[in-house]
Amino acid sequence: MKTTIKFLLIIFSLFLFTACTSKYKVEVDLTPEEEAEIYAEIEKLEIDIKTYDTNKESYEYWEESIPSMAIISLARAYEDLGDLGKAIDIYTDILDTGAKTRAIIHNLGRLYEKVGEYELAVVQYQRIIDEYFETQYLYDITWAYIRTGDRQNAEKYFNAWQLEFRRTDEQTQDAIKKLREAEQTSEL
Repeated sequence: MKTTIKFLLIIFSLFLFTACTSKYKVEVDLTPEEEAEIYAEIEKLEIDIKTYDTNKESYEYWEESIPSMAIISLARAYEDLGDLGKAIDIYTDILDTGAKTRAIIHNLGRLYEKVGEYELAVVQYQRIIDEYFETQYLYDITWAYIRTGDRQNAEKYFNAWQLEFRRTDEQTQDAIKKLREAEQTSEL
């Protein structure tokens, strides 16, 4: 029953925000045929989501289910059209219902980075690390912290990433070094 209500809310939210204008719109170079193809895919995905059998209650089913994949595909279609705001709305609406997957949370963090909302990206990456104990996202959160200018947390997560994967990355080290130098310069 809870799942049925969640999916009805999802469906309502998806149709509600499609009429809204987007805060994050970028220009994309698409032919009219490519654009029409994406809109056709969006229409198909919205139907898939709307007609999803909500009797499947288990999390495992949700993780690999048609609605999960359809929601990700729908958000990516809007991303392909350059409407990053609608893609973000899709992910935030689904997360607001309590339904979630690592992929949805990660994609939302990635989109927040694309639109320059690095603090919001950090929140999503931290959520994955905390809720799923996924160390593979340590690198993503490191760069989100670098982009926010938070050297201490960037260093903390980068060091954890290095220990976990026994790797290093000069570009990340240089970025953290520049943050440290900027801190030292501002202290003078």
